[in-house]
Amino acid sequence: MYKFISKISKQDIQLLYSQIAASKKRHILSKFGTLEPVFQKFLETESKTESINNTDLIKTFDSCNDPSKNIAELTEILKNIAPGNGVIGFRQVNFFVDYLRQKIWQYLQEKGYKLNLIPHDHAFGSGGDFIKTMHATTSASIIVTPLVTICKTGTTNVTSHHGSSQAMTELGYNHIQVNPIYIRQSLEKYNFAFVSLADLGFPYSDNLREARKHLWQQNLTEINYKYNPANNNWTEILKNTDIAIDIFKIVSPNSQVLNPVHHSTGVCHLKMIPYVLAIYLHLGSKGIISHCYDGIDEISNAFVNQQQDIPNNIIIKIDDDSITIAEFSPEDIGIERVSIKEIAAEEDVKVEMKIFREILAGEKHCFQGKRDFLLANAGLLLLAANKVPNIHEDIVSQLKTGVQMAEYLIDSGKSEKNFYQLLLALQ
Repeated sequence: MYKFISKISKQDIQLLYSQIAASKKRHILSKFGTLEPVFQKFLETESKTESINNTDLIKTFDSCNDPSKNIAELTEILKNIAPGNGVIGFRQVNFFVDYLRQKIWQYLQEKGYKLNLIPHDHAFGSGGDFIKTMHATTSASIIVTPLVTICKTGTTNVTSHHGSSQAMTELGYNHIQVNPIYIRQSLEKYNFAFVSLADLGFPYSDNLREARKHLWQQNLTEINYKYNPANNNWTEILKNTDIAIDIFKIVSPNSQVLNPVHHSTGVCHLKMIPYVLAIYLHLGSKGIISHCYDGIDEISNAFVNQQQDIPNNIIIKIDDDSITIAEFSPEDIGIERVSIKEIAAEEDVKVEMKIFREILAGEKHCFQGKRDFLLANAGLLLLAANKVPNIHEDIVSQLKTGVQMAEYLIDSGKSEKNFYQLLLALQ
């Protein structure tokens, strides 16, 4: 099986974001594997970035919430604050994160919300997938709760058929609004709580949502224009298309206003990774960033290219003193490669959540592809939380063990029992 694994000191990673000589940066980048050209291009863009002053940055960012702006105007504003556009670099992204955190804390204070939560992890798939899959991060968070305390945040849909907020509501979780008492009790008794980002005060107007969708559609149109099925070049086109990044897919999932112990997120495009990693370094965060080369913001057991052993996933694990990059295939973590259609999202949220309930109940035969998809991402959350015991093995072997642990949580009934006890308590 093919594996690329590289462990790099956090100090070296931080040097990439500094003003050291280019030759030293090239030496560090030589350890990045597939990510080397991604970060090389990022550094070239950063060297040419000429940003505006902070006052104008705030003014532009706040204009995204201006109710007088129409969708076309908001789309242009999003392009003006898209990371990597020559004006917005990683320093400006970090500035937006700090500004957003301050705004959210002020909003919560004004509402009288005191979210003094117990230690917990956080997971958020940032969305924008160029191939739509079922709710993996939300489902995986529910699966691992017998072992990991997770406060999951989410939204209604922007580019997908339905968002995690709609999925949770369909499952019967009727407290997605901010309620400090319910959140604390749910975390303490059942290791799980879900909170809507909109109810935390994040920018989320209808027009902004539509503008973000429009920006995504422009990216997808460009990708589809270049894609030729006869050449089997979907992944290559994705990697080489310079998309306009949605700033809210960078700052909102990763601002971590609830201060988790570990934070895991997925991105739909490789170009996003350097900016997200910069936020982890900026906030001192630990956790995992994940990506599937088909343009999916989770790791996947499906791949447009069905050739065995070709790696389709990459993860970056951020620990106290080191960062580990790993590239691997489904076979490396003990699951079979399937076609993309086997993990595809259902247009109707009711249908998709019915499938998830059956998987949670232990169904293995009708939805094996979807089950493995969820197990892979549940294993990833266990790995991020350092719940996988064999710490002396390489990270891909640990993830394989994490998948086995997640499978046990389902097959033993522990995940289902814990979640339905929570739903019963919330009635």
